[in-house]
Amino acid sequence: MDNSNKPSLRLYCGATGSGKGVSLREYMRQLKPKRLMVWDPLHEYGDLVTVTTGKLGDVVKLAQRDAFRVAFYPGPNAAEFKDKFELFCRVAFAAGNLVMLVEELADVTSPSYAPVAWRQCTKKGRHAGLQIIAATQRPADIDKHFLGGCTYIRCFTQRFPADAKAMAGAMKLPFEQINALETREEGAVTILNWIEKDFRTGKTTPGTKRMGGR
Repeated sequence: MDNSNKPSLRLYCGATGSGKGVSLREYMRQLKPKRLMVWDPLHEYGDLVTVTTGKLGDVVKLAQRDAFRVAFYPGPNAAEFKDKFELFCRVAFAAGNLVMLVEELADVTSPSYAPVAWRQCTKKGRHAGLQIIAATQRPADIDKHFLGGCTYIRCFTQRFPADAKAMAGAMKLPFEQINALETREEGAVTILNWIEKDFRTGKTTPGTKRMGGR
């Protein structure tokens, strides 16, 4: 076990269309991970990987390589997600030294439930060289221990009061500040607004991005 690595648990959260996917992809392109495993229930991340597969056996084989970028599609049956996610997390922890990206964390965890292997990844993953990135539309519905342990959060529009409240608590910011976040359309231009917090530095920073138009 390597005690020299710092924990890296990042969360991108916001309602659909709020901009979290855009920001997450920008970060991933900057990061350029040599080894990457993606939990991809909606086939959204094919542009970030070289292989997309529905077989965990394929992921296991690829994870033995020095370099790989793979997205795992768990299939259309959400009832099977939790068991498959448990195995996905076991593979990630055993492989080590990789970036682990999980899309829609609320599908596979809840405030009172998280698979054992996911807890191992989030609590001990730094010793195995894991960097964990998660995204969700509903932060009030995800594993509260992960939310409380995040080292970085970027928060976009929260359409449900419970989600805004959860993020205000996690980021130690006024509810009104979180609740005021919105992604809006101005003609052909989409304006994304967010607040990010780096818990290592304690710095809170607002952000805006204009997309489309000329």
